[in-house]
Amino acid sequence: MFINQQKLIIFRNGNPLLANVSGSSQSMIIGDADYAILECIAMLESGEDLLDKIANHSVIINGYSHLSRQQYESRIQQYKDVHALIDSPTVNPPEIQSQAFPSVQVTDSLSSLPAQLRVSTHLAIAITDNGFSVWSSKHNCFIQLTALDAITILSFGDGARVSDIINAKQPLAGKGFSIEDRISCYFNAGLLAKAKDNNKELSVELKPFDTTTKSSIGFEKHWQEIDVSKDKIPVYFVPHMENHFPLALGVLFSALVSHQQGSLLQHFQFIPLNFLTPDQILQGPYRKFGPGVWLFSNYMWSIDLNMQISAAIKNHNNSNFTIHGGPSTPNYQQACEDFLTEHKSVDIAVHGEGEITITEMFECLSKKSTSAVECDYHAMSNVHGLTYREHMTGRYIRTGSRERMKNPDQVPSPYLSGLFDGYNGKVEAAIIETNRGCPYGCTFCDWGSATNQKIRRFDLDRVKDEIVWIAQNQVRVMWIADANYGLYDRDVEISQFIVDTKEKYGYPKEVVVNYTKNSTWRLVEIIKIFTAGGIIGQGIISIQTTDEKTLEVIDRKNIRTQRYDELAQAFMDLNLPLSTDLMIGLPGMTVESFQSDLQHYIDMDVSVKAYPTQLLPNSPMAEPGYMQKYQIKTDEHSFLTSTYSYSESDLKRMKALYEAYVMADGYSLMRYVLRFLQWEHDISAMRFIANLVDDCRDKPNDFPLLTWSVYYFNVEKSMPGGWSTFFQQLGQYIVQRYQLDYDSGLQTVLSVNAAAMPDDAIEYPITIHIEHDFEAYFQQSTEERKGLTSFVSASMTFSDPNRLSTTDLNSAQYDSHQYFWELYSPVARAKSIAKPDAQVA
Repeated sequence: MFINQQKLIIFRNGNPLLANVSGSSQSMIIGDADYAILECIAMLESGEDLLDKIANHSVIINGYSHLSRQQYESRIQQYKDVHALIDSPTVNPPEIQSQAFPSVQVTDSLSSLPAQLRVSTHLAIAITDNGFSVWSSKHNCFIQLTALDAITILSFGDGARVSDIINAKQPLAGKGFSIEDRISCYFNAGLLAKAKDNNKELSVELKPFDTTTKSSIGFEKHWQEIDVSKDKIPVYFVPHMENHFPLALGVLFSALVSHQQGSLLQHFQFIPLNFLTPDQILQGPYRKFGPGVWLFSNYMWSIDLNMQISAAIKNHNNSNFTIHGGPSTPNYQQACEDFLTEHKSVDIAVHGEGEITITEMFECLSKKSTSAVECDYHAMSNVHGLTYREHMTGRYIRTGSRERMKNPDQVPSPYLSGLFDGYNGKVEAAIIETNRGCPYGCTFCDWGSATNQKIRRFDLDRVKDEIVWIAQNQVRVMWIADANYGLYDRDVEISQFIVDTKEKYGYPKEVVVNYTKNSTWRLVEIIKIFTAGGIIGQGIISIQTTDEKTLEVIDRKNIRTQRYDELAQAFMDLNLPLSTDLMIGLPGMTVESFQSDLQHYIDMDVSVKAYPTQLLPNSPMAEPGYMQKYQIKTDEHSFLTSTYSYSESDLKRMKALYEAYVMADGYSLMRYVLRFLQWEHDISAMRFIANLVDDCRDKPNDFPLLTWSVYYFNVEKSMPGGWSTFFQQLGQYIVQRYQLDYDSGLQTVLSVNAAAMPDDAIEYPITIHIEHDFEAYFQQSTEERKGLTSFVSASMTFSDPNRLSTTDLNSAQYDSHQYFWELYSPVARAKSIAKPDAQVA
């Protein structure tokens, strides 16, 4: 019976786990007594009785003497069941040579430690023939641990008070042993770390929004302030996200109350736009005002909830009148009729822009003496942009197409009119439009088709006033909902105005933008302005694919790919943050074309975010003839699963390659290694990634940390056992897989890549000394590239201005296309959070 030395003890999801990081065998939760049992098994000498040795272990004696021999036997069997105990020695066990803890200095007392500590991010305890061992990044060596050490370290978990752990674990140690001194050793060795920083600058506490707008039209802020009017029909607006102002509903509200100098106010009682949960709506304003007209704006993230609310109010009282619009309300005739057939609670579906449509619809509604809403369907048939059931026959009526507004300013701004003043949700973001429309007709998108490819601009003063309103009310994030921001010269002016406004009021702190497809210099200027002004943001080029055949299928050939390359070069020259959007599973795409897309941007050193293709109900791709032509199949969530150009298994392969790309190049775990192999050994980055995915699938235990990186890193954001062991395995894999020499060039690039990985056990900045000048090698001209070994020795410094090693990265940014992981160095990609010169420890 032997210890499986591929097993490690890690802390995950609130528990210590005895785990195989390759995922090839089951993990098990362990407790204090397990450490003593495992230590006895590891150090068992020939002829010794294991159960007697366990029973005599100090930890068992001091804390678990009540355990019986039968319980030990049962636990040992459980180790066997998860392959922690095996019949023969581990094949190719990790090479671990452990040292004793460095001596504890007198100053390292309890009072000098943080009050609360946690297990360091990359900690993993190995089980060797000598007991337990752990890698220390601070001391750059493996350190020998006892069972009591392992118990105490893992007891800190995600965070615990030092005094509590001392009180709990000192009894296990017995007299003459100081847990307090031992905890100082753990902290000094980087095995324990301070609590994670939540990055309060970027992750503020949100409070319910309630304000008073100077230019408010004086509309009531809260539904509780309004008296019930028996002669008027209540009108309910149903928001779907607490942390965003519902711009679409706000614009409809504004259109209705401003129509013909407020003529509709004589007949309708508009319930203020307050954020309420579905239950709060029904128990609050609906209970007070009763049946009325309900307005829903359907998006893919809100339609399910909207349908539930719509059904609930119809079931409660069928005289409620429901109107559904928005991008997820189907426009194609058969799809819309199917939608209305499935959802009997929908009275009318609205297509296209709704501001004018809704006012004309309301002219067709009146109140019956029974308090029910009455619709003049004869008059409604003259309102363009609708589909509904004819009242008497039940057949579907589709009216003529709605022309778009020639002047979008004819509807007052809901922000400046005060319609969001009493919203009361914990608001994080506000959405504005500076223009409306898109000149492109890409088949996967409903933007161009929905707006007839015409762009109409909002008045510049109105746009600026909305920006000031957002800033004055301290809304942290501003969405610019244009399809092509940066298309006009004035967009540069607007960007500077946002920065100037932030300088004055401190807000907004982040801007989320859909950038133009066919512009270079304006986008560069905009990102320069945002970066200089401390606005979180980055250039995003929405390329979707570089494959010419796929571009033709999705009707995107009018957007010139070379513009993206020009833009990328401009951003690189100015050291500005840039990323690109790709799509996975477009019709026409193949595994090979998707790999080529990723390779293209690896070559350009531009980060990629790729998204699965979803069939939007009003996009050209959803047209029945198009779907039939390209053999498009979808799942229950409307994501494409196969087309004429790829199968379901092909799609799984694309997704697997992308996930491995995210780890290797996005988070930079292999960023420099990939380029070294490509530049010097003609092993393309995507060939390497594809081979790695296949090898980790076929032989997961050969290089278990590489398997962990492929399957688990993107979620876990950790490397069990630390970066030194990971890059040691990576080097071994490269030598074995590609028959390369482990020369000074490969050693240098592995050292650089390892140093670029954040580690909460290390204090930054750090400087490493390398045999070859990697900075000069990496930045040299492509045309005159020399081998790494031709460069002289040098030093490189890595710093952590964005506090990546100690920050909870889930709180770092509201919306980002960037990968916040790699430390700052002279060869790191540009990031938008902190300036490169802010090199703090």
